[in-house]
Amino acid sequence: MTDRDRKALWILLAGLALIYGGAYMSRSWWSRLFSSARGGVSVIGKTTTPADGDNLILQQLTKSGADLSQQREVVHYLYVPTQEASHQATSKLREQGYDVTERPSADAAEKPPNPWLVLARKVTVVNSQNVQEMRVVFEGLAKDTNGDYDGWEAAAKP
Repeated sequence: MTDRDRKALWILLAGLALIYGGAYMSRSWWSRLFSSARGGVSVIGKTTTPADGDNLILQQLTKSGADLSQQREVVHYLYVPTQEASHQATSKLREQGYDVTERPSADAAEKPPNPWLVLARKVTVVNSQNVQEMRVVFEGLAKDTNGDYDGWEAAAKP
């Protein structure tokens, strides 16, 4: 048997172990190892407008025990087509008190036409009025730079 044949056999055996392993191991162990929720991401709903999405996030923060009267860090994701557009957006956001990082996006080669990420952070109260005002700012920047505003996130605990 050649080295290539041995490697193929081991790959085949490993694949079979993954496929059939659940039948021989405790269900709780197997489900914890390969659970789709393992990454911590789950679909909480579908929306038709960005404002509906913002409201859904606020509802989920409240359900998670967030006191929305407390300040917390909010992170915004803006993707733009050029480094120059990134500098332009960064300058405007810093004037408004955001801590901004600009860099090529993680998947820049696969993300045309907006391969630059402008990551903006700010500690503020997260409520429907503030979120609406932040959306206006970021959607305006996206329009001005021919970019794409990909939304925001905030932790339930400040």
